[in-house]
Amino acid sequence: MSTLANVRTLRGPSRVLLRVHRRTLWVAGAVAAAAVIGMIAVALRADQVSGDFAGTGCTLSSTVDACFQPARDYSDRMLDLSRLLTGTGLALIALPAVVGAFAAGPMVAREWESNHVKLSWTQSSPPAAWLTARLAVPAVLVVCGITVLSAVLSWSRGRLGNPYPAIWHDISVFGASGTVPAAGALMSLALGVLAGLTLRRTVPAMAAGLLVSGLVTVFLGVLRDRLWPTARDTFTLGDDYVWPDGAAIVEWGWVTKRGTVLPADICAHTSADPEVCLPEHGVDHGYLDHHPASHYWPLQLVETGILLALAALAVFAAFRVLRRLHG
Repeated sequence: MSTLANVRTLRGPSRVLLRVHRRTLWVAGAVAAAAVIGMIAVALRADQVSGDFAGTGCTLSSTVDACFQPARDYSDRMLDLSRLLTGTGLALIALPAVVGAFAAGPMVAREWESNHVKLSWTQSSPPAAWLTARLAVPAVLVVCGITVLSAVLSWSRGRLGNPYPAIWHDISVFGASGTVPAAGALMSLALGVLAGLTLRRTVPAMAAGLLVSGLVTVFLGVLRDRLWPTARDTFTLGDDYVWPDGAAIVEWGWVTKRGTVLPADICAHTSADPEVCLPEHGVDHGYLDHHPASHYWPLQLVETGILLALAALAVFAAFRVLRRLHG
């Protein structure tokens, strides 16, 4: 019976929340739909450009003079389309911070400034249900929306192919694909609600939600290479070693016979041939630390776990703050 009562109680604040912010939801939905249509248009344009280039009988490796201009035009057009999708990916990475700012300001702090929250508590919405609605309802909408955007973006990137394929470890690709975007949105939402409850003033709360969410995103991006153990390749001087295709290079350098690690550019500032310079430093072999393409999902899942853990902590802290405010 208590569970049914809680469900009935939740319907009220959820319905009110959707009604109050219906214009924002319509605008956000329209922007998301426009973004989806735009990404599909880019993919279809890429197919058209590829088809037109294939119709010339030329390839990018053609040495015939008659193929020079068609190949150049094809590369330029595909580069423009690739830049559009790169910008879309960066916007998708920044979207969670915007969600956090909105949750902190218009959705939570503004209700405190206008005293609407106390009015709703004295009527049919207890504090826990009020807060749950501001966490659950936006979470469902944001996760669904950002998942669709991420999926369409990944599909559109796949249509571009050569000469500008999507590289899995690029910032605009990794951060806008997989499970990270949805987890980042949940984290930003929870942090925004916590900021709104803590500051209870619209503008400072929005600034705090935007800043903290952005800092977490940047911090995880910097630490991303360290979230999963790298693979190490070693090679000796004179080897025809080829760096692994598509790998994210983390670090490389040289190791002397005594085990001392030397930087990769140890001979870059001398005029001597590296084959002469490196042995003079006692180099025994080189090493390459990298993330192969198979590390995409381990890195995704570890970062997702961190984001979800931060979201859970923020939700817990938000309910603690609410209990202190309500008494």
